[in-house]
Amino acid sequence: MTTIRVPYGDGWQEAQIPDGVSVQVIDPACEPVETPVEELIEEALDHPIGTPRLEEMVSKQDKVAIIVNDHTRPGPNAQLVDALMKRLEAAGMADEQICFVIATGSHRASTTAELDKILGEKYRKRIRVRNHDCRDGDHVNIGTTQSGMPVWIDREVAESSFIITTGLINPHATAGFSGGRKSIVPGVAGIETLHIHHSLPIRPFDPAMGYFEENPFHQAALEAAKMTKVRFIANLVQDTHKQNIACVAGDLEQAHQAGVEICRKANTVKMDSLAEVVIVSPGGAPRDKDLYQAQKALSVGEVFAKKEGCTFILCAKADEGIGEGLFRTWLEEAKEPGEVIERFREEGFNVGNNKAFMYARAMLKGKVLIVSDQVDRSDLQKMMLDGVPSLQEAVDLVYEREKPEHIIVLPRAVNIIPEL
Repeated sequence: MTTIRVPYGDGWQEAQIPDGVSVQVIDPACEPVETPVEELIEEALDHPIGTPRLEEMVSKQDKVAIIVNDHTRPGPNAQLVDALMKRLEAAGMADEQICFVIATGSHRASTTAELDKILGEKYRKRIRVRNHDCRDGDHVNIGTTQSGMPVWIDREVAESSFIITTGLINPHATAGFSGGRKSIVPGVAGIETLHIHHSLPIRPFDPAMGYFEENPFHQAALEAAKMTKVRFIANLVQDTHKQNIACVAGDLEQAHQAGVEICRKANTVKMDSLAEVVIVSPGGAPRDKDLYQAQKALSVGEVFAKKEGCTFILCAKADEGIGEGLFRTWLEEAKEPGEVIERFREEGFNVGNNKAFMYARAMLKGKVLIVSDQVDRSDLQKMMLDGVPSLQEAVDLVYEREKPEHIIVLPRAVNIIPEL
């Protein structure tokens, strides 16, 4: 027997795999990082890439917007905020000149409790906070990209004279890498912009982890961020175990590119085989809080599928359920996955239907089995999925159908870049 173990919420799910099957667990070992995240941030802010130091750039006449990731993007946001605020205070900036804009993209607003974690309670109480809402109509059109994408940006950001973006640089299943320009599009963009940017052909059809320089999704977002005139970024880089290994700061494009190279080196995994069964987890809480967010692990799993007819097992506690927007509706309304794909081609992006598209894309390659003790199996079956409460039950169910020759396990799927 081989025991496998994957993150699940704040804990783990385990299963026993019978002998006679090749089991490959892809979870690269990482050296422990001894440097505190605060030191990584200060080092980056002391030595920005492509710009002077922040405190040397900002003036007392500026209106500053600090764009910060929302509750769906775990990371040391509060430490980044604290370091930036101290630099702005040293430059003589008053609290009234600063606003935090939460880059929700198309997600719900962050709650007060979540904002206290994201910003730190003292800054949440001291500084004005705006939860971006892509559909509230309070946006400014600042032009059109070369690809024809209209750029509608949150009014608070568009009317600020000094824009700072923060966040993480990790592998991303659509943009290649997160961070940098993504704080603007989708972070604080209006629904008119997202409709074009998140639709085909700007959106890559296939999973795109590590696909960067030539990626139209990246190119359109970068052009929009340049039009928005982002003046300074501060992004942390994480390894496959979500350890903070570096921080980059400075110019929107140059600093982000430097962080991408660090991330690419740390997170690329060489593949030498594919499998009939691929078991994935997004790495536990909070990335598996619902099936909408947990989908990112499934995109990585698709790359490891051996053939049509394989099985994907997605482990996600999903204590907040299925997720938001049209995600559930589109899957329930379709008779088979191809209908979802064609509907997405015709109608383009709206909130949630992109996740329906990506689940359907995986379903064209094989069966998708959800491991969650929080989501009702009958609800999943209405969405052309299936579900069981434990990883062991999922493995047993696979063996009832057909004994696989090879199983690949990705305990922290969203953090890796597969390279065949």
